[in-house]
Amino acid sequence: MVSRILIVLILAVVALSANAFAPRPSFTGKSVSFGTALEGCRVNAKKEKIKRNRENMRKFKTTGKRGTSRRKTLKKLQANKARQEESEFISKCFTTVPPPANDQANEDNRRR
Repeated sequence: MVSRILIVLILAVVALSANAFAPRPSFTGKSVSFGTALEGCRVNAKKEKIKRNRENMRKFKTTGKRGTSRRKTLKKLQANKARQEESEFISKCFTTVPPPANDQANEDNRRR
């Protein structure tokens, strides 16, 4: 009688230990509900971040200087100065100066 109880007890221990090493399904109803709770938290965090970004955009918004930086204005000034100097140089290159008024040279050339 004791041997039968011992055999049943050993079989129960083996059955429990075999159950511990058996693969369990990875997708159960509990994990799905837990996953959705995490996703809901993520969505709330994203909404809060969007809200913070909008507030900071309004707080640190610059007005009136759209697209004009100091570097751009300095480059424009330098370009205008260089363009003006070049146009003056070109205008000096093509100016015509009358030949020197040498009356005697003109008379000598006419006589010959």
